[in-house]
Amino acid sequence: MQYSTRKREEARRLYLTGEATTVAEIARRLRVKPHTVGTWKKQEDWDALRIQIERRAAEQLVEKLASERVTLNETHHRLWGLVVSQLFESMQKDKTPSVVTLKEISGILEKAQKGQRLARGLSLDGQNEEQIRAEAEAEGRGLVDLVIDVIKTEVKDEGMRDRIARAIFERAPSAIEEEGR
Repeated sequence: MQYSTRKREEARRLYLTGEATTVAEIARRLRVKPHTVGTWKKQEDWDALRIQIERRAAEQLVEKLASERVTLNETHHRLWGLVVSQLFESMQKDKTPSVVTLKEISGILEKAQKGQRLARGLSLDGQNEEQIRAEAEAEGRGLVDLVIDVIKTEVKDEGMRDRIARAIFERAPSAIEEEGR
């Protein structure tokens, strides 16, 4: 039986959006044979398409979060600058501040400095964002290595180990790039 392009596209849409996750469910909804849906899924490699879509969605989310972070950091940096300028104006009016006032000023300056460091992406202990990111990537690689070691020791079926390893590497492309270096 020949099915319309519309049914085939609807089947793909159901699968890729996650609205229906199994071939049987898609077949039931569209009133077609499960074998037909399975053939479409294999011919068009829906699993690879889903991975591409999920990767792109993750990339877009990261881009959006990065953009929002930059905007937020710029705002925070400007606000801390305003606090410091208001503090200096206040200090100029009071020619002989008391020890208590100086202590308060010192506390405000320390908080402003910390706030500005954080807004610039610097840690309070002197690390910059690149160093923090490198440490996080190293921890991620260590976690992938740990998972692979556990799989090697706990999963006796070699074919299953290979399938699991492929699935991990498909979902963690940065781990593959780092191993290749």
